[in-house]
This record gives sequence, structure tokens and C-alpha cells, in this order.
Amino acid sequence: MRRVGVIGAGKIGGSLLSRLAESGDFELAVSDVHPEQVERFRRYDRVRPASSNLELAEASEIVIVAVKPWDVAGVLEEISPAMGSGGRSVTSVAAGVEIRTIESYLPEGTPVLRVMPNVCASVGLGAAVITANEPGRRVLPEVMDIFGRVGEVMELPERLFDAATALHGSGPAYVALFADALIQAGVREGLPREVARRLVVGTLAGTAVLLKDRSAHQVRDEVMTPGGTTAAAFVAMEKAGFVGAVYDGVNAATRRARELGG
Repeated sequence: MRRVGVIGAGKIGGSLLSRLAESGDFELAVSDVHPEQVERFRRYDRVRPASSNLELAEASEIVIVAVKPWDVAGVLEEISPAMGSGGRSVTSVAAGVEIRTIESYLPEGTPVLRVMPNVCASVGLGAAVITANEPGRRVLPEVMDIFGRVGEVMELPERLFDAATALHGSGPAYVALFADALIQAGVREGLPREVARRLVVGTLAGTAVLLKDRSAHQVRDEVMTPGGTTAAAFVAMEKAGFVGAVYDGVNAATRRARELGG
């Protein structure tokens, strides 16, 4: 049974830890600067709270660093003494922090992987991209399996990670912004707020299922009748710069991801 340690039990780390604990397939350890985060996992028999990040690393084969980008360096310095033996690997989910930066804090030859998941992992419907250094490729299938417990995982070259971070890492917030705008628009047109909310949530859920088997253009064309309501809406949205705003937002997020890595 693989020993996996998770440093940081927030949204991503906590969701992953819960799924792994429920599977019963792993021996798990957790550490977090906030003790209350660790307390949530005491109910699981196979999750052991660690008194320090170093203790966690020493007890684990796969160490998952699920902290904010600005906290990564400090965590890596703490666990570095444990990483030179035992075949241990490090996987980071921090936006913008490149593999070469992670390697600089660890003994030479340490297997290092990067994963960019999103918060949909909390409901088992996440999407994640993954890459690894050369030593890390030997544990790549195992780490893909771990993150596959909370959603879809695909391998991607690291040079595309900033764009992926902007697209799917931040993506749930974009969808939530659009959903809120739709709800507000429905209320403005006279719908009760709860009715508008339920209609929007159901529409987004159903559309997501459709998009698994159809292209976005196909779904759009199936809904849009020439001269109809959808066509009228598209003309108004295009005049307001909707598509351009999406392009600009993803571009700004990509640039910010690069800055975080610097």
C-alpha cells in the first residue's frame, strides 16, 4: 500500500485527501499550518496527522505539496533532508512554480511532478494537467491515478501550464461569474431569484454533459434558430464585447501565472 503525504489540507489538498482516505487504498499523512484543517481528518483510520512537514516527508513515498505559490520554497526547504533517499517524490499543485525551481530546493535526482487541478475536485469532477521531470516519470502513472480519484487528468508539456492554469484552474470562477450574470439577468426580466438560479444551474449542468460528446459550435448551432431569441442574444453579447472579454481575461490570468512563477 502506497504511503502518500499531503502538505496543505485546504480546498485542493483536503479534497484529494478525503477521496484517497475513502478509497482505503493508501496510507496517508497530513500536515497544515492551521491545526483545525488537520483535525477534520482524524475520523479516518488511514490518515495520520504529522507534527511537521519533515516528519510527513519521512513517512511518505509520494509527497504532495498543496500550498500557495509563495509558501512552496519554505515547505521544500523543510522536507529537503528527507528527499535524498527512499525513492521519495514531490508533487506540487502550486500555480506558476516551475519544476526547475522546485528541483533547486531538493537533492539532485529527486523525482518532481507538477499538477494543476481545480476546485471541482471537491465533488470528484475536477480537471487536472500533469508533467514531470525525467526521474519523476517513473511515478507519473501513480500520481495520475491519485489525481484521477478527483477527476480527469491529462499529461501536458510544462510550457503550456500557465495557459492551462488560466483556463481550467481559474475556470470555475469564470463559469460562476457567468452563472451569476445569467441569474441577475433573469431576475431583471421578472423571474423570482430562486427560479432563475435553478434554471441556470440546471442549464449549466446539462450543457456540460452535452459538451462531452459535442463541440461547443455544435451545441450552439443546435440551440440557435435563424432570427430567433438565441440569435438576438448573440448579436447583443457580441456588440458588448463578450468574447473579447473572455480572451482578455484568460490572457491576464496566463500572464499572472507566469509572474507567480517568477
